[in-house]
Amino acid sequence: MSKTILYAKNSYELIKLLSNNPGTKVVGGCTRIQELPDKFISVFGIKDLSQIVRHERFIDVGPGTTLSELLNIGQTHLPQILSEALACIATPQVRNVATIGGNICNMDHKLTLFAPLMALDARLEFKNQTETKTENIKYFKGVPEGFILSNIRIPIMKPELSIFRRIGPEQEVDHQSASYAFLADMEKNSLLNVHLAFAGPFSFHSKDFENSLMGKRLPLNQKEVSQIEDLIHQEFEKAAQDQMISDVMRQQFYNIARYSFEQLT
Repeated sequence: MSKTILYAKNSYELIKLLSNNPGTKVVGGCTRIQELPDKFISVFGIKDLSQIVRHERFIDVGPGTTLSELLNIGQTHLPQILSEALACIATPQVRNVATIGGNICNMDHKLTLFAPLMALDARLEFKNQTETKTENIKYFKGVPEGFILSNIRIPIMKPELSIFRRIGPEQEVDHQSASYAFLADMEKNSLLNVHLAFAGPFSFHSKDFENSLMGKRLPLNQKEVSQIEDLIHQEFEKAAQDQMISDVMRQQFYNIARYSFEQLT
């Protein structure tokens, strides 16, 4: 069966096409799509959706930006945790085609960038013909009907401790794949803030857990690490209830989380 591909010169035309063809799928590099829909709109070549604009405290990244383009702006301009995550995705050839928007919007399984972007408190911008919405990526469940993902705003954080880990097979994603991100800032002898995120079969982030650690005295002792580990177990098990997650992946998450806090002892 033949496929119908619609193209737009800019984001305005893309939004108009989407409005005139409701329900049509918007696609980027298509590296994760097993079978293309009969009718779809490509973001390929739309310059205003492929821009990277650096500001003092954040970076604005268009969803059509390829992973290679983002990685190529250099480690000094990217949060370390994001640079590490980008570098471990697939192969250079795939990164030349795959887009950050496609990585974020994969709904059946959270891909590699989701956890570090959650830890960084990235914000997503959506547009239709009359309205612009913004949303923290932690609450993202899908692009609203009739809207396009128009921008990803990534805060430039330089925490004192930054840990990224990828779980599962190298250079590919399956049901055993997940990513883990941990950021921590210290001030004198206390923990200023912590950001911990997990993404794979589902996403996990607990603001209550993070808030409970603010101001904690450093260095931590082993008893405190074990208490924190118990808290993580409680919060993670709530999020994992009724989710498809293997015991191996669950244990890997707990091991990495404990390792992260042991760095504060």
